[in-house]
Amino acid sequence: MFERFTGAYPLDAGEASPPENIAPLRQVPGLAELVTLAAGLSFGNGVLRVFTDDEARRAQGLANLMWPERAPQIRPFAQDWTGRLYALDLHRGAMVLLMDPATGNVYSLDGTIPDLFDEYVLEDPNTFLAQHLFTGWRALHPEREAPGTFVGFKHPLFLGGAETVENLEVIDEEVYWSIHGQLWAQVKDLPEGTSISGVEIS
Repeated sequence: MFERFTGAYPLDAGEASPPENIAPLRQVPGLAELVTLAAGLSFGNGVLRVFTDDEARRAQGLANLMWPERAPQIRPFAQDWTGRLYALDLHRGAMVLLMDPATGNVYSLDGTIPDLFDEYVLEDPNTFLAQHLFTGWRALHPEREAPGTFVGFKHPLFLGGAETVENLEVIDEEVYWSIHGQLWAQVKDLPEGTSISGVEIS
C-alpha cells in the first residue's frame, strides 16, 4: 500500500509519530497504514504532510474558521504545501474530502485513502498537489517552510486571484485561515459573477 505514491514522492527525513493505539483507525481503509508510515512527516520535499493526532486536531480548528458547519464532522489527515486539507467526513461513511481555503470549495472524492495516494494524485498531480506551482515555487524557494506556516495565495482565488507562483507567499497558517475565513463568509453566498468590492477584515 502506498508503494506507487512513495515511489514518486519519497518520504522526507524523520521518524513517524503515529498514535499508540491505531486499532480504531483500521475502520477507515488505509488510514492506519498511512499514519504508521508517515504521521508527522512529509513527502516529496514538503509537497504533502501527514498529520499526527495533535496536528489533526489543530487542522480541524483551522477548518472551523472557514467552514464552521463542517468542522465538527471531519477528521483531517493530511495537508498539501498550499494549506489544502485532506479530511474524512465522519458523517458520510468516512468519505475523503479536499478542503481548499484558496477557492472556498470542499470537494468530495469518490474513493479511499489508498485510491487518493496511489491513483488520483499520480494521475493528476496538478489537481491534487498543485505540482505545476510546486515545481516553480521550489525552484525559487528551495528552503523548506517553517512549522506552522505554508505557501498560500496572497490574493484568494475566490476573489479573482491568479493561480501563479507570483501570487504565492509563505504565511502563518492560522493567519491565512482566519483571513480567508472572514473573506469567504462575506462572499460565499453571492451569485456567480458578482463584482466584489469593499470586503473587510476585522
